[in-house]
Amino acid sequence: MKMRFHPFTSGTLVVNKGTLDNTNWGVKYEHPNPMFAIRHPKGVVVFDTGMNHRALADPGGWWGKSSAGIEVRLTEGDCLPAQLEKVGIGVDEVKYVVMSHLHMDHSGEMLSFPDATFVVRQSELSYAWWPARNQRYTYCFNDLVGTREFAFLGIADGVDFDLFGDGSLVLVHTPGHTPGHQSLVVALPDYDNPILLCQDACYMRTNFERNPYSLNLMWNAEKWFQSIERIRYLAGIGHEIWFGHEMESWDGLIKKFA
Repeated sequence: MKMRFHPFTSGTLVVNKGTLDNTNWGVKYEHPNPMFAIRHPKGVVVFDTGMNHRALADPGGWWGKSSAGIEVRLTEGDCLPAQLEKVGIGVDEVKYVVMSHLHMDHSGEMLSFPDATFVVRQSELSYAWWPARNQRYTYCFNDLVGTREFAFLGIADGVDFDLFGDGSLVLVHTPGHTPGHQSLVVALPDYDNPILLCQDACYMRTNFERNPYSLNLMWNAEKWFQSIERIRYLAGIGHEIWFGHEMESWDGLIKKFA
């Protein structure tokens, strides 16, 4: 069986662009919420789960302060279970759910995979349940509370983790946005370069090229800069970088795998 790669976006968010680049304050910016499925010979893997369809009936009640100042453009068909169904994957087929981090736009549909093993940095698990006071709004308790009895594989910080031991899916610790943020290197057998899925380690090309960041979305700025340097290194040795919230490049990237 050949590996197959399926990129999706869990709807879009319209945000103040300054929260991402610390420059364009007051400018509305619509961005994708990337999530991915990889069919591997050893099982189906999901990377991030996007926004939670359960919130659609009462967005304010479900997300609370987590969605303050954000316009959520989301339908149930945009959410991960429906997206997987479109490519012939059932939620019960997913073996591993790999989490870049546990903010609301990445962890919403964790509840849809009760039988999977969740691969998360241990530091992220701890912080998500008890974050610093000024970061509590970035985690949605309603998305997390039902996962307490799920199976978690907690990875130590600072190490690269090869999920299947064959170099095809390697998790790279890229802290800064959160303590346990991790990016995923995907090495497809029929694709020229490894793909680095940055998620929120690097929102946009602007962050990659000029280092700007917004303090209100940042756990640790020093770690963020170190992670950007790691991403630059990987780009320099041939990795194709997929920025986490770069609308300008998203459509072109996903067309490669339509």
